[in-house]
Amino acid sequence: MPQISLQHEGFDVQIEMTEEVPADVYALADRLVDLARQLVGSVVRAQLAARLHDELGPRGAAGNGFDSDETAPSDPVGSSDPGGSSDPGGSSDRAAQCPECGSGAAYRKGYRSRTVAVARLGAVEVERPYLECRSCGRSYTPYTAGLPKRRRYAQQAMRRPIEATLETSYRRGAEAAQHGTCVADATRIPAREAGAQHSLSIAHAVKPAPPGSAGNGTRPALDRWPIGARVGSETRLREALRDVPISTLVIDGKMDMLGIAEKTGRCRWHLPRSVRYLLYNDAVRGEHNEHLTREVRQLAHADYANPVAAHATLTRWAAVRRRVAPQAAGHVERAAPQMAVYAEPPSSTGASFEVESTAPAEREMRELNRRFENGGQWTRSGAEHLLQWHQIYRHHPDRWAEWFPASEPD
Repeated sequence: MPQISLQHEGFDVQIEMTEEVPADVYALADRLVDLARQLVGSVVRAQLAARLHDELGPRGAAGNGFDSDETAPSDPVGSSDPGGSSDPGGSSDRAAQCPECGSGAAYRKGYRSRTVAVARLGAVEVERPYLECRSCGRSYTPYTAGLPKRRRYAQQAMRRPIEATLETSYRRGAEAAQHGTCVADATRIPAREAGAQHSLSIAHAVKPAPPGSAGNGTRPALDRWPIGARVGSETRLREALRDVPISTLVIDGKMDMLGIAEKTGRCRWHLPRSVRYLLYNDAVRGEHNEHLTREVRQLAHADYANPVAAHATLTRWAAVRRRVAPQAAGHVERAAPQMAVYAEPPSSTGASFEVESTAPAEREMRELNRRFENGGQWTRSGAEHLLQWHQIYRHHPDRWAEWFPASEPD
């Protein structure tokens, strides 16, 4: 079998092919990438073993101590980062002493494997020496420079956000946005039971962001706070919102959320859209369907002088079209009070609608559908936990950073 000798930047490599390799360039490249992945791990282990032999001494030697004059940092406890450091060759890489007590005497306990993602090679498994301090008994891994930082969370750190999520139901965020408009929406996600689905419901408080927060040519920015997220029956979201102070609420007409807020409005976009499909159920199709849908769209987006005029206009349309389209007419008649609320002046408490559609929730639903429609099937509790964590991560970054600081040690 042929042999290959290569020299490149401090490496003298000899390769002997023990079997026939593919002549295809791409297949050969894949094999060599696998070889390079194993080679990196072997080289790292050999280098660290040689360094440990020089600094700690040979295995079984009396003392097993580091040379404090050469390797001990000025503050061994503070400078040694068990989670790793991105400062190759710096003082943190030289801190092989115990990070707990600073002792320079240690026992060898073998090696610990660590998988590191490398851009060109993928996942590379690296083995690092594992030591035990002879003074305090702590186990640690020296020589971590060049590896990404790792974070380990104590049980209490994990329990705190979980309890806050499950028990407070975003109450703090809701109270911080009492003067915003709440928008609620729901979608369906696959359940674990065959042929079943869960209802996923969210509620966000939104209001316009400060001027200048949106760039040129983009839609006006909105500040939003999640105030409710439930999976299961949509009544669970209604029960969760009963304890939250909500002044104005916008719904799409499919969720029964009456009595939750001081003022409840119907989404201006959803009303004509729902009417269009109800007209099909009434056997109204083609141009006649488009004509009636256009009429409802104009009524839904009109500016009325007062709520009485808005209510009368919508109920008049329903009365005229009831014989031709009874389902669509009944839907418009039931929506009339919620459309007329937009023409009311602000109440004594200052409650007014910041938005008049559920578009902010619809955009959030697109992201949630992308997360949940992944071929998996969900239990109700599992989907609800993921939903609430996802909402905190997206819309409460400060809170997330407080729970999981990037500087928390391993």
